[in-house]
Amino acid sequence: MRVMKVPPFNDRIERKYQIGIGENEVAGFWRDLRSILGPYGLGPVQDITSVGSVYFDNKDCDLLRYSLFRRLMVVRVRTYEMFGRLPQPITDFWVEVKTAVGERRKKRRIRLTKSALLELLEGRDAGETVFECNENGAGRDVIGDLYRETQETVLSMGLKPILLVLCKRVAFQGKGERLSIDWDVQYRHVSSDIFDNDSLKYLIDKPAGKADKVILETKYVEGGVPIWFRELERRYPIWRREFLKPVEGMGFLFKGPLRQHKEADTFVRMIESYLANSQPLG
Repeated sequence: MRVMKVPPFNDRIERKYQIGIGENEVAGFWRDLRSILGPYGLGPVQDITSVGSVYFDNKDCDLLRYSLFRRLMVVRVRTYEMFGRLPQPITDFWVEVKTAVGERRKKRRIRLTKSALLELLEGRDAGETVFECNENGAGRDVIGDLYRETQETVLSMGLKPILLVLCKRVAFQGKGERLSIDWDVQYRHVSSDIFDNDSLKYLIDKPAGKADKVILETKYVEGGVPIWFRELERRYPIWRREFLKPVEGMGFLFKGPLRQHKEADTFVRMIESYLANSQPLG
């Protein structure tokens, strides 16, 4: 079993941007980034990764409502698969609860096997595999509390899987800084049976919508915008755009598979207003 050294809690500044290139230009952009970021101590940390994020909400879409009113609370299960390789059964499911105050994001996450994930969603106590999968320096009490708190959030709010966001990602990382590039962003309506799939990266059903944009995300612990990002801005058209993929994705769902939802029209208007206020300013 591959153990990722990822802390169960993190607190950092996150900013999202849109870059004015097409998806067919990402490979060239990635090559440029290697030469631009290398002198600043940032290097590529992974091959192209297919990132799957299953977002949860309840029947009233309360978490979506929070996001629309800029009170971020996200509950999701995230998976990582290597793009371009034959699908293999997913072994690591990262259950994450993410909140925000301004630009600073706080996230607690716990790594689970599929069976442990299903047990969490069913309200069962944490088994020994939960502690074995989270050998990253946190004590058993911390992991146990994190499991129970996450489970309580899911069960008390009546949260169920509703949206799958799939994208391709590459990333560069240095000491306390990270830059990721997302493209080929697809949105699908899902239910709890999404976890019946061994792999998420090559689903055959047609997505409800696509983002059709290349997204940059910077993450750093403190301070202003990194110097290397100013170098990127000099070379490429980059615009600050603080929008959330699940908000855009839910807009597609309310126009498609969720159009019969009792508040579909209201949510569509709210989402369109939200996205209009986060459009590129350049």
